[in-house]
Amino acid sequence: MTMQSIGAAAAKIVDPWTWYFAALKNPAEIGKSLPVSVDSPEQGYYRNRFKGKPYEAVAIWRDEATGQWLAYRNNREVDAAETWNWACRNPISYEAYQRAVSGGGWADDDKTVAEQIAPPPPGHNSGDVSEIEVLRDQIEAAKKGASPYAKITDDATLTKAQSLRARLNELSGEADKKREALKRPHLEAGKEIDKEWQPLVKEAKAAADGIRAAMSAYETEKLRKQREEERKAELARQAAEEHARKAAEAGKPVPTPEPVAAPVAAAPAPIKGTYGKAASRQVKQVVSTVTDWAALSAYMLDHPEIRDLLMKLAQRAVDAGRTVPGIELEERVSVS
Repeated sequence: MTMQSIGAAAAKIVDPWTWYFAALKNPAEIGKSLPVSVDSPEQGYYRNRFKGKPYEAVAIWRDEATGQWLAYRNNREVDAAETWNWACRNPISYEAYQRAVSGGGWADDDKTVAEQIAPPPPGHNSGDVSEIEVLRDQIEAAKKGASPYAKITDDATLTKAQSLRARLNELSGEADKKREALKRPHLEAGKEIDKEWQPLVKEAKAAADGIRAAMSAYETEKLRKQREEERKAELARQAAEEHARKAAEAGKPVPTPEPVAAPVAAAPAPIKGTYGKAASRQVKQVVSTVTDWAALSAYMLDHPEIRDLLMKLAQRAVDAGRTVPGIELEERVSVS
C-alpha cells in the first residue's frame, strides 16, 4: 500500500461527515447503530423547530483552525452543543439547507426523523415504526448523557445539564401526552359504564353495610353482657374466698363455698343465614379514647411513621414562617 493510499484510508476513517451522511441515508438508525452523544455534535446539516414555530435550518461544523464547534440556526450563530441536542435526529440535505436559508422553505420530500415520529394527522399512514419505540430510543439516548451531570461543579456544566434536563422534560411531556391521548377514550368509556352501574353497586352496598353495622352493634352488646356476667362471677368467687379466710382466722368452721358458675365464653362462630355466604365474627381491641396524650406520644415517638410525620409537620411550620423547637435548619436551593 502506498503512502498516498494510506493517507486516503486514514482520511476516510476520520472523515467528519461520516456520521451525517449515514444518518441522512438511514435516519431510522439514529440512536441505534448511529450513536447520539449529548453535547457531542456531528458535523452536518439539520433542521429543528420549537413548539408552535416553523422549522429552522441548522448547520454544525468544527473549525479546522481552532478545533471549536460552530453552529448556525437560520443564519444566526448559536451554541453548537445545545443546538445539536435538539436537532441531531433531523438531518437534511445540503440542498434543502441552502433552499431554507435562502427563503425557499421546505419541500415535501424533506423527510426527517422528527416528522416520522410526530403524531400523524388523521388518515395518515405513519409506517411500521411505532411512536412508543421511537420515543423510547430518544429517551434512552438522552438518559445515556445524564451521568456526567450526577455531580455539577461549575457553571458551564450547569448550563449543559439544564439543556439535557429540558430535553428529557420535553420527551417526558411528549410521552405523557401520547399516554393521555391513548387512555382518554378508555376513561370516557369507563365513566359512561360507571355512570350507569355504580348507583346500583353503591345502593346495594350501602344497604348491606347498614345491616352489617346493626349486626356488629348487636354482637358488641352481647359481648358486653357476657363480660359483665364474667365480672360478677369473678367478684362472687373472690367474696367467697374472703369469707372462708375470715372464718378460718376466727376458728370457725369453714363453710364450703357454693360453686359459682362462670359463663362459658363460646368461640366466635360464623353467622349463617338461610341464604348466601356466612358472616364471620372477630373480637378485637379498639382504641376508643386517649386519656393521656403525652404518655401516648412518648410511647409512639420511636415509630418511624411518627418521626416521618413530625418531619413533615415541622417543614410545614417552617414554610409558614414559624419557629420550631428541636430542629436544625439549613439553606438549600431547589431548581424548578
